[in-house]
Amino acid sequence: MKSFFLPSIARARPAMARLGQSLFLVVAFAVAAQVTQLLHLPLAPGVVGLLTVLALLFSGIVKVDWIKGGANWLLNNLVLFFIPSVVAVVKYFDLFRREGVQLVLAIALGTLLVMAATALAVHLGRRLEDRLARFTQRVPRGKTA
Repeated sequence: MKSFFLPSIARARPAMARLGQSLFLVVAFAVAAQVTQLLHLPLAPGVVGLLTVLALLFSGIVKVDWIKGGANWLLNNLVLFFIPSVVAVVKYFDLFRREGVQLVLAIALGTLLVMAATALAVHLGRRLEDRLARFTQRVPRGKTA
């Protein structure tokens, strides 16, 4: 006779792993915020946390698999973290009523510029990869250009 709880435990395991991985990233940010404040660093705590996690990954102290699920979960639910922005819009509704057109234009223009810069960077990166691939195909191994 099969246990009723076994399938639910099996489903709970990946969720608990994602929770632990997400908590690691949150703790890394909290530690970075404290370090930034204590050392009076001129950087945002998010940048310090990102650099810390990156250093841990490059050094091999933390493996990508240890945080990948939590990072993917955070990215997949990123929209939920923008809810405070919506609350701010409601809170400062008078500002948006007075200067809403200017704010919407600035946001739209900024978004378009970021999208264009990203597309250009991807295009240039792809062209560089293609050139490097052609170069490595032309030069036999063991010889330099």
